[in-house]
Amino acid sequence: MVLGPVRRHPIAAGGLLLGAAVGVSSASGSRLDPAEWHPPDPPAMTGALAPNRALAGRDRVVALDGPEDVAFDDEGRLYTGCEDGRVYRTVDPVAAGTVDAAVEVFARTEGRPLGLTFDGEQLLVAVAGVGLVSVAPDGDVTTLTARAGGQAIVFADDLHVADDGTVYFTDATVHDQFQNELFELRDTGRLLAYDPEADRTTVELEGLGFANGVVPGPEGESLLVNETSRYRITRYWTDGERAGEAEPFATNLAGYPDNIDVADDGGYWVAIPSLRDPTLDRLHHHPWLVRQLGRLPQSVLGKVSGDPYGLVLRMDADGEVVESLHDPTGNVFGITSATPHEGALYLGTLFGEHVVRYPLE
Repeated sequence: MVLGPVRRHPIAAGGLLLGAAVGVSSASGSRLDPAEWHPPDPPAMTGALAPNRALAGRDRVVALDGPEDVAFDDEGRLYTGCEDGRVYRTVDPVAAGTVDAAVEVFARTEGRPLGLTFDGEQLLVAVAGVGLVSVAPDGDVTTLTARAGGQAIVFADDLHVADDGTVYFTDATVHDQFQNELFELRDTGRLLAYDPEADRTTVELEGLGFANGVVPGPEGESLLVNETSRYRITRYWTDGERAGEAEPFATNLAGYPDNIDVADDGGYWVAIPSLRDPTLDRLHHHPWLVRQLGRLPQSVLGKVSGDPYGLVLRMDADGEVVESLHDPTGNVFGITSATPHEGALYLGTLFGEHVVRYPLE
């Protein structure tokens, strides 16, 4: 584990981070108010989780800075949001053999574009620092909602459009710097719903540990929401007799779940940008140590990096891991989305510089 700006990961610890926590001066105040947590031991990397090299050496489709998620229009062009606040798209449709595709600027946002999906001809984008926005075919950007439940939407992260037109999306944390949420564990994430007919945004579920990817649940009437900081996926019922209820769908994952997409077989693809770190798991036992980290300059936690590793999980409709795709070399790393499209997975990353394609057939 290292402290450095080159390959930034969503979370990492290691001896250097622990040393910083112990050694920092206690004279200054801490911006972190951590909760104590004793996470379960991570699952063994055996069976369906056994390491392999399935993702190593795969084609790089586009090169951009932090293409966190991808979406495709009816023509087959790929869209993605990047570190510079812009949404890009490929000039031409993406085919099975496309590599190093030329891109063009499609839209400019005032924040950090993350999850995105099409609703008809409109591209909907979750923009951290802004909220939920809609982008017209000509690139014109409209903010649909920036507040919910009496507070600003700080970290709009991922989204899903239901059959009735409701846009469900996540507000991951109240913190501008997401690492603070992952260390603090105050579960400030929310699942929100935007009703375009009424132009109204409601809070569906609160108390989520860095609310991230969101997709339809098995057999309808529910949604699955990734809780990155808690290594789990929660199921929330939106309709039927259990509407408003929530329960665990998958727990004690091998890493930090980011986005989640529906697989062609009815299961799910879960992007894992970073494996769990045993030192950080132990650090959560001792809130006073985490509080010490909050006395460091805010930029320090933003530069905490871990060993590059590529991982995508395939889960069945019961939340069991049935397959995993790895790149232990770290060439494909920091995977934040795994989007199926025409017989392949397109892998986004918040921390790398390429969208990578993994063929499924």
